[in-house]
Amino acid sequence: MTAPSLIARQLRSAGKAFRSWLRSSANTRLRHPNKRLTQAATVGLASCVVLGSTGGLLGVAPTLAQEKPRVTYVTQSVDDNVLKEALEALRRGGSVTPKSITARTGETFGSLLARLEIQDPKAVAYIRSEPRLSPFVLPQPGQYVTAGIFPDGRLAYLHLYLEGPHPQDSRRIEVTRAGELFASAEFAVAFDTLEESISGLASNGFKATVDTLKIPADIASQLKVVWDGADNPLRSIKNGDALRLIYERKFAGGNFIRNGQLLAVQVVANDEVHEAYWFNNDDRIGGFYTLEGRASQQTFIRVPLDVQDVSSEFSPLRRHPVTGVLRPHNGTDFRAPSGSRIFAAADGTISYVGYERKGYGRYVKIDHGLGRTTLYAHMSRITEGLKKGQRVQRGDVIGYVGRSGLATGPHLHYELMFNGVQINPRTADLPDTENLSAFQLAQLKTLAYPIQARFDLLAESEALPLPTFIKTHHREASTVTTQLLNHPGNEDETPSAKLTQHAASASK
Repeated sequence: MTAPSLIARQLRSAGKAFRSWLRSSANTRLRHPNKRLTQAATVGLASCVVLGSTGGLLGVAPTLAQEKPRVTYVTQSVDDNVLKEALEALRRGGSVTPKSITARTGETFGSLLARLEIQDPKAVAYIRSEPRLSPFVLPQPGQYVTAGIFPDGRLAYLHLYLEGPHPQDSRRIEVTRAGELFASAEFAVAFDTLEESISGLASNGFKATVDTLKIPADIASQLKVVWDGADNPLRSIKNGDALRLIYERKFAGGNFIRNGQLLAVQVVANDEVHEAYWFNNDDRIGGFYTLEGRASQQTFIRVPLDVQDVSSEFSPLRRHPVTGVLRPHNGTDFRAPSGSRIFAAADGTISYVGYERKGYGRYVKIDHGLGRTTLYAHMSRITEGLKKGQRVQRGDVIGYVGRSGLATGPHLHYELMFNGVQINPRTADLPDTENLSAFQLAQLKTLAYPIQARFDLLAESEALPLPTFIKTHHREASTVTTQLLNHPGNEDETPSAKLTQHAASASK
């Protein structure tokens, strides 16, 4: 007990004794007046004892406050097994090694964990049991994954970045370990986008050029389909031609996530210049266009009919109206009067013309190149003279609506396939606008102008081919665009009408 505590206890005791004396003195004062002197002497003696004890304690107090605690050290040997277990526990909860990878084509949950060197059955069971974490179980090509791994292969954390068609759809799902427990969460992510450029001399052929200029594989796959048909300059690219690209790189939290959209391409071959710019048309389906407003890619008609009335949507599982059997309906049915014209959805080559009694009936199949095909079924009749190997153009009449084969009424069954996979033609990400309006063209040129200036700087800094007329063309395009966007006119006119008029006057 400390000195202040001892003093306090003594003072409390003295106080209690004094109060008791007062009570007894009041009771006996009248009955025993002769004892008053004796009682006073007794009280004085008691007070001296209390004060003396208190003073003595106060004198001792500094010594008690300065007293140091006594520590005893015990030394003994430790069993090796006990020490090994302690070190193993420290190692298991030791430092975390961060790793990151990008999911490949054909990636599975098992291969993803193997590439990250994760060996954790408890974490695997937890991830498989949580519906929110299904993207980990079914990874898609290009998805970015980061992980923290303990030295023994156990999972510390696992993050996967997801992107949607709109910025607000971008998010990150994650798994976090706390001891032997796991937690999952989902957070919105705003990706940072930077523009990257590649410029250099081509080699003979597309593949050799990609290797020479070290073009990323995902950008090369986009580059491959910028142009379609015989006008594709990449098909005949050769040694000495110049190739320039601008594309997006996406980051989150300072980490590179993936390459994004290819924004612009320029190919200079001798005195010929081919340019294409990405235009997303106000967040609708985008495509590559020239500075004249023409699509450089092959465009598809989403509803290749005179009459556009959807009677049965694309569906992975549908009960057949005739047989009643549940099976995939990998196409779109368009109800239309018998005899309505059916158009080729895009340029291509007829790959099949035939009849299937218990299925498609009379149908035509068209190969559009680059793994893209379309199929048109249940025709009443096929255009006369149409045969396999024949070239057709977008909008050519290839047949007429009917109900041949297994069908309940007149309609067109239309299928669109990319590399053998059937996709919904009404929602597929493919260009369907062949020419931009005057207003859209002005928007495109506004976006293209800084990219053109960047192409010019790249050519000058690297002493690569850039004919003089290209710079003149770029300056003229910029001037016309500024005039189109800033020209004052009748306030009652729509922007599109103004631009159409000014574009016509500029062309004169």
